[in-house]
Amino acid sequence: MNEEPARLLHLTAAEQARRVRAGEITAAELLRLQREAIARDNRAINAYVHVIDSGPPQAGSSSLAGTTFAVKDNIDMQGLPSHGGLRALHAEPAARSAPVVQRLQVAGLTGLGKLNQHAMALGATGHNADFGDCRNPLRRTHVPGGSSSGSAAAVAAGLCGIALGTDTMGSVRVPAAYCGVVGFKPSFDALPTEGVMPLASLLDHVGVLARSVEDARLAFGILGPAARGASAGPPNDIAAFELGIPADLPALGADADVAAAFDAALRSLRDRGWRLRPVEIPMQRLGLVRRAGLLLSEAELAVTLAPVLAARRAEVPADLLAMIDYGAGRSAVDLARAIGRMTDLAQWVMRTLDAVDALLLPTTPQTAFALDAPVPANQADYTVLANLAGAPAISLPLPAPPEALPAGLQVVARRGDDHALLQLAGLLEAHLAVRD
Repeated sequence: MNEEPARLLHLTAAEQARRVRAGEITAAELLRLQREAIARDNRAINAYVHVIDSGPPQAGSSSLAGTTFAVKDNIDMQGLPSHGGLRALHAEPAARSAPVVQRLQVAGLTGLGKLNQHAMALGATGHNADFGDCRNPLRRTHVPGGSSSGSAAAVAAGLCGIALGTDTMGSVRVPAAYCGVVGFKPSFDALPTEGVMPLASLLDHVGVLARSVEDARLAFGILGPAARGASAGPPNDIAAFELGIPADLPALGADADVAAAFDAALRSLRDRGWRLRPVEIPMQRLGLVRRAGLLLSEAELAVTLAPVLAARRAEVPADLLAMIDYGAGRSAVDLARAIGRMTDLAQWVMRTLDAVDALLLPTTPQTAFALDAPVPANQADYTVLANLAGAPAISLPLPAPPEALPAGLQVVARRGDDHALLQLAGLLEAHLAVRD
């Protein structure tokens, strides 16, 4: 092994696995380097809350065999507790791993541990009163996003090959955008949620965070349903696609740096022959629908945590408790109105995707912000659309000037077109990587 360890750790998981297969490094050597990096670097970013610091590499023969993974702390991994970011759960070690964890292990990926998260997945910053705040590896004074904060931070810092997170209204894609990595949320029910702590069962998804679209595609090939014949993905001819874009970008309300990065990406794609079709985005409804999804999450979490609240209410952080109490106090009419708003916008998403091959949006209205800054209310306004429709969506890092924080490009496709979306995202990733 002649290559610098830091470079090896930041290679894509697919490239790490290729080097293991080629004999350039052994799986045991790669595993040792990653465990050493966690021991050295995790204190600064607080991505891991439980680390498996011994044991041999997992055997397997998939395209990602020989590399590693870690999981958000609301996904069961045998022998480790699932706190979901909340000590008041008094969680016991899991008796068995969630199916998504088992599938990665069978494929030859070694689990490194459990990752920090916003408490009970109800938040998009990565603040955590019980386990400590997670920090953005790109700028440690800033949030990594959430709720899958540790998942994005660990991948961005090279502390695992890939990571699993959960996404209810954007909790995989928001931290992916803030940390400059890829975040893929599959279609609803494409991946099993058994062994995964629920937040809002109508919106919950398991997703993948990775350093490339290829990594996400290979991971989904292990985790999810097989591609279906010739319809599994699009052709490589970009002229075959028509992609929907916001007709009025300023109306989206994105910060200037995000709008500039997104607009530059659209210009670059047009210059390279991509067909982009303006689509009217119902901006006035996005905030209402994001709030509706949050209310549904708050109300369902009040039911999930009822035993904890009855026995150990004083152990629940005040901010989380306030949200749960708010949800518990809403009426059936309030919840019905929220579900109605969500259903209406889900139908708009599905109608829009019937007219184009995919929809392009910024992932978030802002880039990562300081840990002590006011929290924007609109972080999930653009990402919630895909959860409402059960549609697959992916966030890709947009090119950014040196020293600037990254913004994300979100691509949303029709429900069930996960493999096609991943192939399309790979083409977009390659085109955006070419400098004009």
